[in-house]
Amino acid sequence: MFETLKKLKYGARVLLSRKGGDAETIDVRGRSTVIMHGGDGPAFVYLHSTLGEAFRWFPFYQTWSKQFTVYVPTHPGFGKSGGFDQIDTIEDMAFHYVELFDALGLGEIILGGVSLGGWIAAEFAVRWPERVKKLWLSAAPGLWVDDEPLPDLFREMTDRDKVRKRLFHDPNGYMAKLVIADDANEEQMLSAYQSMAVLARLMWERPYDPKLAERLHRVQCPTLLLWGAHDRLVPPAYGEAYRKYLPQAELKLIPDCGHMAMFEKEAEFVDAVTRFCR
Repeated sequence: MFETLKKLKYGARVLLSRKGGDAETIDVRGRSTVIMHGGDGPAFVYLHSTLGEAFRWFPFYQTWSKQFTVYVPTHPGFGKSGGFDQIDTIEDMAFHYVELFDALGLGEIILGGVSLGGWIAAEFAVRWPERVKKLWLSAAPGLWVDDEPLPDLFREMTDRDKVRKRLFHDPNGYMAKLVIADDANEEQMLSAYQSMAVLARLMWERPYDPKLAERLHRVQCPTLLLWGAHDRLVPPAYGEAYRKYLPQAELKLIPDCGHMAMFEKEAEFVDAVTRFCR
């Protein structure tokens, strides 16, 4: 009963926060890109994970929008954003975003992302460091740690119990079962299919960028590395690896938290990002 009430409460928060985000489609050199935005203040761009949490205006976006103008674009290959046929590498994703920001008239921005979104943010920041005022990365791949090889997520994608165990510290918690539901609806099934397609294109042969480590020195802005202390998909060792190449960066671990900190430990996640960006 208690878990059910938690789910209902979160669902109500999602419904209330929907009023805060406006969605529109931007043409980026022939690529239709869906983007949500809301709030007022410095430009704050959130790049989503392979869960595709750009399809609705979640409560954590609404919280940030009280202090920032929040932009949440949908990556090519997800939702109704087009142009995935032009994306072959993670570098292509970075170039897509510099063209999107140009189209939006965004100069210097606060940039961050979770998982795949964090990797894209890092690739953007090493190419256009003058465009990034502050950078935050959460549970981001992109580097390679010999002692902690990334698991083969493709083998687990069809087993929802295994996916929950991989993404959440508490796979039986209400948020784990809400985000990775056993009775997935059509939107969730489509999102899972799109995730597999994007990951296969970008990570099948090599799940990291061998040139990223040597380029990270180009990032000159303050950087926050935010990791779940019990991340089983991209372990905290990857946060340590980023800190090795980003000596000005701060690494913060969220206790009792897995890969999806914005859902499993929303309050701690939002507070850490807000304090850093503010």
